[in-house]
Amino acid sequence: MADDVSAETLARVIAAIARARDEGCPVASSRPEEIAPVAIRRWYSSNRRGLKPSDRKGRIRDLAKGLVAHFDFEPTLIGPLRKDYEFLAECVAEALEPGRGG
Repeated sequence: MADDVSAETLARVIAAIARARDEGCPVASSRPEEIAPVAIRRWYSSNRRGLKPSDRKGRIRDLAKGLVAHFDFEPTLIGPLRKDYEFLAECVAEALEPGRGG
């Protein structure tokens, strides 16, 4: 994880993932503490994959793709869960950049 990520940021992302789980997001399941560092690292490294910081929607799609690749046993068979990963990625993005919406 990026060295400059504060404990407060980590806690905010864990809380966002837990809220997504509580709202019924099946891919958030019972592991927000495991998902958070992966999500934060992916979000902050999006520039290396050619995404501009201002491309919030692109970064959310990229984050969802990264979560699928990291946590789903068979990413090619993800099907309808893709929308759940996108929802989870939006929740994480809001925790990392509150008020930016989009």
